Amino acid sequence: MGGEGAGAEPGGEARAGAPRGLGLVRTLASPAGSPGPCVALTATGIPVPYAPGHPALQAYERRGSVRTSAGGAAPESWAAARHWPDGTVHGLCVVLRSRGRTLGVLTFLRSPARRPFDRADADYAEEVAARIAAALDLAGAASC
Repeated sequence: MGGEGAGAEPGGEARAGAPRGLGLVRTLASPAGSPGPCVALTATGIPVPYAPGHPALQAYERRGSVRTSAGGAAPESWAAARHWPDGTVHGLCVVLRSRGRTLGVLTFLRSPARRPFDRADADYAEEVAARIAAALDLAGAASC
């Protein structure tokens, strides 16, 4: 699981529209291989170089969930092309939205040992994302 925060315009609003100007920056990552708490990554401010059509960018544009799987593609190259850990074959990206603003994208990943994400997983992920977005929004409001 990882989180990408959306770049903000000078006025503080999250950028909307085409992903061309969108800069998602990876800020949290769960350890690969075993479950565990998220680890805060050093904030470099350098956007993750997602290619057009990446599921995280699609979720941000649509303001909704995007499910994806490697299918017949080679899992190693499929995951690498998406800047996801080796062994990833299923992904689910959901937007972090609070008070009408898009704060970023939350990504859930699965290995070949797990089944692909289904609609029930997306519903649960959207609930988790709503809670995380509210917490991030409140934390930002508290630090002002």
